[in-house]
Amino acid sequence: MIKITFFNNEDKYVNQFKKMENVDVLYADIREMESKAKIEKDNSLYEDYLRLLYAKDNEGLLVFNKCELVGDLRQVLKNDFFMGFDTENSVSTELIYVKEKNNEIISKAIDIIEKNNNIDNITEVFSKAVGVNLSKIFNSLVKVDNNSFIYPYDYFFPLDYEKHGKRFSENTKLVVYKNIPMDKKVKRKLDSFKKFGGAATVYFNSMIDTLRVNVGRKKYNFMLKVGIAADKKAAKEQLEETINILSKYEKNIDYIIIHNPNWMGVTSATKELFTNLVPLQELNSNKEVEIVAKKILELNPKQIVFSAFVDGWDKLARYIRKSNPNIKLKSFWHGSHSQVVDEINWRTNTYVINLHKEGIIDVMGTCKESLLNFYLSQGYKAAFLKNTVRLDEDLLEEVKKSNDENKDNKENKIKIGLYAAGLDWRKNMYTQMAAASLYKDAIIDSLPLSYESEIFMSKFKIGLEGQRKGVPRAELLKRMAKNDINLYVTFSECAPMLPIESMEVGTLCVSGNNHHYFKNTPLEEYLIVNREDDVIAIKEKVDYALENKEKIFELYKAWKEEYDKSSLQSVKDFLDM
Repeated sequence: MIKITFFNNEDKYVNQFKKMENVDVLYADIREMESKAKIEKDNSLYEDYLRLLYAKDNEGLLVFNKCELVGDLRQVLKNDFFMGFDTENSVSTELIYVKEKNNEIISKAIDIIEKNNNIDNITEVFSKAVGVNLSKIFNSLVKVDNNSFIYPYDYFFPLDYEKHGKRFSENTKLVVYKNIPMDKKVKRKLDSFKKFGGAATVYFNSMIDTLRVNVGRKKYNFMLKVGIAADKKAAKEQLEETINILSKYEKNIDYIIIHNPNWMGVTSATKELFTNLVPLQELNSNKEVEIVAKKILELNPKQIVFSAFVDGWDKLARYIRKSNPNIKLKSFWHGSHSQVVDEINWRTNTYVINLHKEGIIDVMGTCKESLLNFYLSQGYKAAFLKNTVRLDEDLLEEVKKSNDENKDNKENKIKIGLYAAGLDWRKNMYTQMAAASLYKDAIIDSLPLSYESEIFMSKFKIGLEGQRKGVPRAELLKRMAKNDINLYVTFSECAPMLPIESMEVGTLCVSGNNHHYFKNTPLEEYLIVNREDDVIAIKEKVDYALENKEKIFELYKAWKEEYDKSSLQSVKDFLDM
């Protein structure tokens, strides 16, 4: 006979448990345990502590909040102990199962609370009790011993009160309710699960996500077509900024180069090669196109370069060409053909090619050498722009100072940087993380730090640091400088800034073979991975680079000096065309 004890439930929920075979349903008051408490009531763990005291003295399934039976419990009730994650990295005492009194895990947790006044987190308590850092497990099944488990949140805590994206699954056994109102989205997930079950709910949720993305894309395209900005106030402010910057330039200027300031990589690459930058985001309406075009025509530049391409710039180019055919129009494309699998890259690349074929864009610039050769083979007028990085002395000094201050605090562990660590296929994040995990006690510094990467790396004995959002360039350079090596082994690139930025601040960077840097030089052998999807190949290249660090930087210094000269010449040649 299994005891199920309820502390805060309603009959409509409890009655389901009474129908189970070999079950004895009981009621209890947790306040009975206060006489045994050895910590003060103002302790943040007091409620958890009382629950654990009860679990030590009583066997069975203990339900400390409203709870509904929605699956088969027979398998999990064969365990000696279980509890569950209630978010991706926190556990809950609202549901505890102990087969017998005086469970060892419960006793350890109680002892930790009583002896450590500085611990105020129940997840930390159980991490110490089971010898696993549960905050780094990220909602995975934790096997404490052969018959004791901590289950992922979809087993008992699938309701997404925290708005973390939690979901039901075929594993969902119980639904523990919190004493806060459910929003419509959470309630909809619950109703769907009750009506259709776990497998169908998983399928429906994936369908809904796909539909949401498609609807969002169609909404954007519709708003673009009818000339409505998603955020009218922001669009107005951005347009005013563009006009103000145009007003600062002298008339008849040699050139201006237009870029989208929200595309950080493109903006950095543009700043390194050109002056006279003009920030310009999407142009949502013909009126916005006219306002910008008239201001540019008033300025009367000899040529206009579009760095990358966003929606609405095609209309701007046509307006300017029609109004003043003497102004040369050029493009600087930062993408590659492999990237046109993404809708925005397909659309904007098509804009550029069509505009060139129509005679509106005079010259198509690219920073990918193979793309240049393709354009030339098609009869397009094209130019090769060699991306580079030239850090000013003040910034380099700031980076060096920050690095020197942290040298004494550096642990004796290899530190590996993984930046621009996006989840899309191009960034190859998981393969690079797997390669880093082959170093014992290594630490990865990742930007942005994603939930998915945390889950993946929780499977390996390796430290993972970073933060969810990007950082300003100066901060990124400081982080890169503190590492032993940085990885940028991505699947598709043109001429990425990061490998050069890393080398400029004194940190080796291993990258993929999809850019022109170091081509046909000894540096290619030291720093370029030819099999980006091969974990061992990345690891071997990192080893080789670290073993030859001094030689690499000696070669790099000479290469960079010559390369910067050719970069400057490529910009001059492009503007002279």
